[in-house]
Amino acid sequence: MMRALPGRSALQLLLACVCGVLPAAFGGLVGLIAGALPETVRAGGLDTGSGRRLVALLVAAVVLLVAQELANSAYEVAKWAFYRRYEHYLLGRVIDATLGTQRLELFEDPQLSRVVDRSVRLAGLDPGDLVDGWCTRWLHLFQGAAAAALVATVWPVAAGVLAVVWLVAGAVMMTALRRLDINAWSSGLLEAEYLVRIAERPAWAKEVRVFGLTDWLAERFGLRWTRALEQLARARRVGRWRTAVVLLVLLCSHGVMVGAMVADGLAGGLSATQLTVLLLGMSGMTALADQSGADLIEYGSPRVPVVLALEKEAAQVGTGSPPAASTGPARSPRPVRISREIRFSGVDFAYPNSRPVLRQLNLAIEARTSLGVVGLNGAGKTTLIKLLSGLEVPAAGTITVDGVPLPDLDPGAWRRTIAAIFQDFVHYELPVRDNIGLGAVEVLRAAGRHTGGPASRTARDRLDAMVHTAAERAGAHGVIAGLPGGLDTTLSRRYPGGVDLSGGQWQRIALARAMAAVENGAGLLVLDEPTAQLDVRAEADLYDRFLDLTRDLTTIVISHRFSTVRRADRIVVLDRGRIVEDGSHDELVAAGGEYARLFSIQAASYQASPADGTAT
Repeated sequence: MMRALPGRSALQLLLACVCGVLPAAFGGLVGLIAGALPETVRAGGLDTGSGRRLVALLVAAVVLLVAQELANSAYEVAKWAFYRRYEHYLLGRVIDATLGTQRLELFEDPQLSRVVDRSVRLAGLDPGDLVDGWCTRWLHLFQGAAAAALVATVWPVAAGVLAVVWLVAGAVMMTALRRLDINAWSSGLLEAEYLVRIAERPAWAKEVRVFGLTDWLAERFGLRWTRALEQLARARRVGRWRTAVVLLVLLCSHGVMVGAMVADGLAGGLSATQLTVLLLGMSGMTALADQSGADLIEYGSPRVPVVLALEKEAAQVGTGSPPAASTGPARSPRPVRISREIRFSGVDFAYPNSRPVLRQLNLAIEARTSLGVVGLNGAGKTTLIKLLSGLEVPAAGTITVDGVPLPDLDPGAWRRTIAAIFQDFVHYELPVRDNIGLGAVEVLRAAGRHTGGPASRTARDRLDAMVHTAAERAGAHGVIAGLPGGLDTTLSRRYPGGVDLSGGQWQRIALARAMAAVENGAGLLVLDEPTAQLDVRAEADLYDRFLDLTRDLTTIVISHRFSTVRRADRIVVLDRGRIVEDGSHDELVAAGGEYARLFSIQAASYQASPADGTAT
């Protein structure tokens, strides 16, 4: 923290020191007041010298109380600002590390993905707790040290002995807290928390009730939680004798000190001022054993090495430059123009710890034509798209665009060339305008949608025109027309006025997002299962729009539904990482191979019933 936010750290240390010293100073004033009060009474009132001194001490005490309140308020405000700034700093490093990688190794390599999952999960669990604990711990240390110094002004030996006793007591309590924290993350408690998430998540609510899991969840939660509480109870019993010894030492040492103070006071060796100072100081020294700050440090500090591990792995994979903060439109490279062909030559690829997905793949995709890719699950269809997008790198072979190897192209320019709807497209919990406009993020930025800042009417009008055109081409205009707020409707019920969409409606929005990229200059359209969540009527509508969607574009269509694929200019069949058939729909059906077999199986399910003419 000192390296990350040195100014904030220094300010917080200063405020902790002030807040720690002021109570001890107030205790000293109270002691002086306790000594001055009898003198004032003996002298005859406030008009005497002793009385005026008492009034001055009382005024100083009031000022000190106000100063304490102001200092405490400043400390809390600064601490929570520090908390949020540190959260921003740490989560920003996680985002830079994960988004800075140009490829997908961080998410697909089993070992690396565990690092990513752990860093994202832990960094998101209140990373500012480390700041809270650090600030709290320093405040308690300053309070305890100042109280010890106050006691030392009267009785140095007592200050030294009690400081050691309280520090030892704090260490013992910290050991017990760590033991309890370890048990808090036991498998029983983790499973209980997971069961709570099952019960709370809206996406799982239907299945939980349809399968009658409500009672099972409640019973299992109770059993797991009870088991976790039993483990915690056993953990508390460990080391009880040590805690008992420490408490006995605390009791005896303070009893001896207080007894000696009383005896000395009765003998006239200690004044009322000194007795008051000792009692208040001894009370303040308990802060030396306070472990609430240390507990938060223990809870928050594991985030740091996890984030460092993520950054190390991301650096080894290879990172790009993190995006620069900007309030204006981003200037991205112009899309690559595909004039002749995209060619895969002898391409091999395998995921970590997995069998090869593609083997010596050779494929040429002519510019401004449409290519359909079919094959059984695991044939390598989506992997083909990842390689083409630069999200993965071939183990062998080359991918070229008009003869230029893909790695030699500017990554930003090549990505702007691609408009894609993936099978697992994202449901962004954002307004419709942003959901579609993300396909052309430069236009969104120019319209001020990324910051909510000011933008010209021309930029906003251009964004809306692009969104409407993309929605029209994708057949999503009817979805938008039915929303209460039109383009301003947030697509999530978690927000006021927001709504959720059906699977098919979401797919149309995702397709519109790809069309927005086309409107912004993308020339390579990738449709990965574009009709997977559409009903028969919507699928037929997309079938009718296919020629318009792919006009003047280089298009790759991956689908298990032949009604869409058959419209492609050319179709290839992938099997075990190789192309086994290549031709038009009619040619492949006539050849009687794997494509014809799969087509006939699917076509049979749509045969008209001879009785009523309906599809069977």
